[in-house]
Amino acid sequence: MYRSVSVKFSNGEELQQFLEILPKYVGVEYYAIVRGTNVYIQLNGSPDEIKRALASIKTAVGLVRARLKPVKSYPLEVIYKESEIVSPVPPDVLVDYLAVKGFKARLRGLELQTDASMEQVRQAVSELSAAYKSLEGLPVSPHAKRIAAVYIAAVKSRPEEALERLAAAGILSRGSVFGLALDLQTAKRRARALIGKS
Repeated sequence: MYRSVSVKFSNGEELQQFLEILPKYVGVEYYAIVRGTNVYIQLNGSPDEIKRALASIKTAVGLVRARLKPVKSYPLEVIYKESEIVSPVPPDVLVDYLAVKGFKARLRGLELQTDASMEQVRQAVSELSAAYKSLEGLPVSPHAKRIAAVYIAAVKSRPEEALERLAAAGILSRGSVFGLALDLQTAKRRARALIGKS
């Protein structure tokens, strides 16, 4: 079965973005013909496949017009296997760090859903892993370590300096061990704001 659909974009940039993401969304054989800022797509497949492909095309058009990056799912196992890891990184800390870097990110079961590319995710894991490694041997509680690792990775700070800045900002408390001075969610928000000022 064949089905044709046409889409008009407001400029060539939108059209180009659409053509780049189209293969990721359409799971059937298709042909695309471009004329100006119009694209004509002919789909070939079973009625059910074409129905799914049309819905996928609508989604792709919506993403491009809204200037949104498509969210991708990456299995955590693959992320950690393909990243340079010198110290373990908790998945929820990776989500926090990606958010600090301006990406959308969340965990869904054993997958990370984000608009970052796999390369950007691997880079984030490597940076966080190095930050966790730099905190080894320092008197830091596990929750404080989560905040400090994100801060160190984001601002490229030395661990001692990062702990002092976070304590001076009232996010961590100083004692025999650096701990959280606030609840975890508030500490994360304040650390994000501090990173934005750095």
